[in-house]
Amino acid sequence: MNDPLNKLSPTQAEKRILRSKRIRFRELYLYTIAEIRSLQNTSRIRAMELYALSEFQSLPSIGIKFAHDLISLGFYSLDELKKKKPEKLIHQLEKQIGAWADPCLEDQFRLVIHYANHRKSKKNWWDFTGERKAYRLKHGYPSDRPSKPWYELEQYKMPNQINAKSNLTKEDISKKLRAAMSHIKKNYSEPLTLRSLSRIACLSPFHLQRSFKAAYEKSPLQYITQLRLKKACRLLKQTKQPVNEIVIKCGFENSSSFIRLFKNQYDQTPLEYRITS
Repeated sequence: MNDPLNKLSPTQAEKRILRSKRIRFRELYLYTIAEIRSLQNTSRIRAMELYALSEFQSLPSIGIKFAHDLISLGFYSLDELKKKKPEKLIHQLEKQIGAWADPCLEDQFRLVIHYANHRKSKKNWWDFTGERKAYRLKHGYPSDRPSKPWYELEQYKMPNQINAKSNLTKEDISKKLRAAMSHIKKNYSEPLTLRSLSRIACLSPFHLQRSFKAAYEKSPLQYITQLRLKKACRLLKQTKQPVNEIVIKCGFENSSSFIRLFKNQYDQTPLEYRITS
């Protein structure tokens, strides 16, 4: 599959160098551009790309696609975003891709600009949804905003994300993935396994895992965990329910695994999140 993100993602050779130096990619932004150039024996622009990918994805709820979008707009660090306006950046991106983007993308622009100015913040992109809605209610959208939705662009159509030779096979796998995704969204708080999802999708666990990740950039279990963590964030912020109850309601196996996953994602414990949100 010709994935446009592959040209920016770290190559296997770059990953091997980082492993040999015991450096995590997510921590690469802690090094200077000159240090990254020397470490990887690469060009300045490639060092800037690697730095940007690492720094942007160090923020809570920011993934590879949005990091790629920021780089495509010419940004290579959070510092460059300090004085930017999110409504102008989303408009610039929409004009660039020729389609209007998912509204949550504007929330992500608001998040990165917020972090550029408040490095110790613990917010996620969905914390800016209300702010974005209020702004759009008051100001609307530019008159020259593209009319085509992003999901109608060829590169975002699910069959084009799937690595298969025939279009019929791509369409068949897409249909099966949609069935699995629908089941996940309705039942993510319930016990779910790769094997149970593979039965629903009528795919082997191996092919479900590979095709799902190609289409959605996450494995099925990673996607389920993301949904559960988002629900946990809502409950922590909007209710006074004990963490043990939230663990059960969100579908986690136990409190210890929930706290570990939560801290890994948001860099703070659930109770710390509740206090600071």
